Amino acid sequence: MPSIEHEAPLTLLREAPELVPALLAGSLGVTLPSFARAEAVDADLGQVVPVERRADLVIYLRGAPPDDVIVHGIVVERQRERDEDKRYSWPLYVASLHDRIRRPTSLAVLTSSPAVARWAAVPTTSGPGGVTLQPLVLGPDQVPRVPRSSAREQPWLAVLSALIHGDSVDADEVGRTALDALSGLPERHATLCLDLMMALNEVVRRIVEAEMQPGKYEYKTEFVRNLVAERERHRMEGRMEGRMEGRLEGFEEGRRENARALLLQVAERRLGRVGDELRAAIAACQDAELLDALVIEVAAAPDGDAGAKALARLTS
Repeated sequence: MPSIEHEAPLTLLREAPELVPALLAGSLGVTLPSFARAEAVDADLGQVVPVERRADLVIYLRGAPPDDVIVHGIVVERQRERDEDKRYSWPLYVASLHDRIRRPTSLAVLTSSPAVARWAAVPTTSGPGGVTLQPLVLGPDQVPRVPRSSAREQPWLAVLSALIHGDSVDADEVGRTALDALSGLPERHATLCLDLMMALNEVVRRIVEAEMQPGKYEYKTEFVRNLVAERERHRMEGRMEGRMEGRLEGFEEGRRENARALLLQVAERRLGRVGDELRAAIAACQDAELLDALVIEVAAAPDGDAGAKALARLTS
């Protein structure tokens, strides 16, 4: 299951797909054809070949009724980190959609990371005489903050801004603006947006929980509940794995400590005196198998010289 961090902005854009062309035109200066509405559609770009190709989101820009024809297609990819494999799959996504709708097609990459935005903006080319794809990147610099005075008029953009800028220096103002914006949405949409922000935006969570009656916030939408539950499950598994690794490492370190102490004791008996260099080498040795083997070799050595020769493996 995709993570809540990946899915939250995409969920919002599925409900308000008109945000994507608005940001492309307003923030990037992209010239798009005249259209009457934006529509989020099935993102499965699979072809006859047995390869699964599913973009994060596909948006059609449609003309006015009664024809309602598609005039432009946009593949939207949510990118949280660099992934060089995308440089090979993105051109295929765009080509598949272009083949499907037989209309101009673009790729928009949405990210909260300035570093990922710079990486994603690099064009991809298939080689001399081939096709060059220029991703249209919507990073933190391209998703504007909404003034609180305009929150109710631009509710979807205010919420998207809260999801993208949740870790910024002005996160408090962005979060409060997004909460103000919820009154500009129908109840169903406002509930979904609040759930998404409560799951991802620490400022929004702090503000809302401070105003609540004692108790924990309960997510209203099943979709967000499932994503949050999956995130918590992964966190718990990570903690358990960390504890187990810690226990195993503690066990191994205990085994090494016992082997070092025993080897030092055996070496003192056979050599009479153990110099500082050899003591340091025994203390620094992390190989429990070697320590155990040396204990046996030194103990079974016919004389001190043979024992010293065996211990020289630690300093060679």
